[in-house]
Amino acid sequence: MRERRLIRLYISGATPRSAAAVEALKALLDELNEECELEIIDVYQQAGRAGQDDVLITPTLIEKSHGTVRRLVGDLGDRRRLRAALGLTGR
Repeated sequence: MRERRLIRLYISGATPRSAAAVEALKALLDELNEECELEIIDVYQQAGRAGQDDVLITPTLIEKSHGTVRRLVGDLGDRRRLRAALGLTGR
């Protein structure tokens, strides 16, 4: 059985930047043909969670799978950077 990919996206409230990050991530995930667990965490509502993952800046994407942890901080609109952060460069 394959390990399920865990993706956490930390955002700051209902801002245009947060909405753009969520939209970019969901659009890419819709293209993937694999199961993943997606958590969207608003640091205003769950500040403790940000501290647990050492998140200081939003948006921050954290991907955990197969014992590897990848991070992307800032603009998720760059599709190439987003794919690389998710380990999808060869697909």
